[in-house]
Amino acid sequence: MSRWRVALAAVLVLTACQSGPDQQTSESRQITVTGEFGSIPVVTFDAPLPVKEGTIEKLVTGEGRELVPDGPALLAITAYDGDDGTVLTDRSPGVPRNLLLTTEDVGATLYDVLVGSTEGTRLLMTQPVDDGGPDAMLVVVIDVLHTRATGSPGEAPPEGIAVTLEEGGAPVLGSLAAVAEPTSLGIVPLLVGEGPQVRPGQQLIAQYTAWNWDDGSVYDSTWANGGIPATITLDETFPGLRNGVVDQKVGSQVLLLIPPALARGTDALAIVVDILAVVGEGRVAEESPPAPSSPASP
Repeated sequence: MSRWRVALAAVLVLTACQSGPDQQTSESRQITVTGEFGSIPVVTFDAPLPVKEGTIEKLVTGEGRELVPDGPALLAITAYDGDDGTVLTDRSPGVPRNLLLTTEDVGATLYDVLVGSTEGTRLLMTQPVDDGGPDAMLVVVIDVLHTRATGSPGEAPPEGIAVTLEEGGAPVLGSLAAVAEPTSLGIVPLLVGEGPQVRPGQQLIAQYTAWNWDDGSVYDSTWANGGIPATITLDETFPGLRNGVVDQKVGSQVLLLIPPALARGTDALAIVVDILAVVGEGRVAEESPPAPSSPASP
C-alpha cells in the first residue's frame, strides 16, 4: 500500500442543489461513479485500469458558491486502487477536509481545477502511480461540499428576534433589547438539511456567529474570518452549543438561544450555526457527552 500513500500525498497534500444517486460516467476512461453527493461513492470500471496520463473531469457541476483563491474549500475525498477498484481506507475515505484554496493545501493541479468551480461539484481524478514498483493508476472522487447551509425553510425565530442573511450567507441578528434573556436552551431550526444527523462525540464543521445577549455585540464569528468554517469538537465545547446541534442534520441552519448556565462566562448568547459536515462515528444519541474540563470557544 506504500505506493498509494505516496500517490495520495502527491496528488492531494493532498499533490493535496445536492446531487442524488444518479450515475455519472467518465468520458475519457469509462469509469462509472454512483452514490449520494458527500457520501463515499461506488466506483466501477474494468480493472486493472491501463496506465495513462492523469486526468481530471467534472462529473457534476454544482449550483453553490464559486470557489476563489485563498477562500474556503470543504472537500470530501475518496481514493480507489486502479488495479482492482478497492477503496483506499488508509486515507480516511469520504471524510470532509476543511481546507483553504491554496496550492499548499490542495496542490497545483487541483488548485487550477477548483478555482472557479462551484460548491456541489463532483470531480473525478485519475493519476498514474510510480514508486519504484509496477506502474498503476489511482482513481479519486472529490465532492466540493457547501460552506453555507443549504436546507429547506424551517421554523421562524421567536417573536421579537429577527435573523437575516447577507448575500454571502453571513447571519445578521436584530436587536435583542426588548427580548427576555433565555432561562433554558432554545433550538430553532431556521433551515432543515437532509444530511446525516449530528451525534455526540463527533467533530462538527460549521459556520457560526455568536452574539452577547446583553448588548448584541458579536462574541465570535467564522464569517468575520473570511467565511472559513470552523472544526468544533463537540465534547470540548460548551454545553449550550453541544446540546443545541446534536440530532440536527447536516445542511441545517440553527438558531440557538443559550442561557448563561449553558454558555460561557455570565452572559446569555444567541448563535446561528450552519451545520456543514460531521467527522467521526460519534456515540449513540442517548449517551450524554462528558462536560468539558474548562470553557472552550466554539
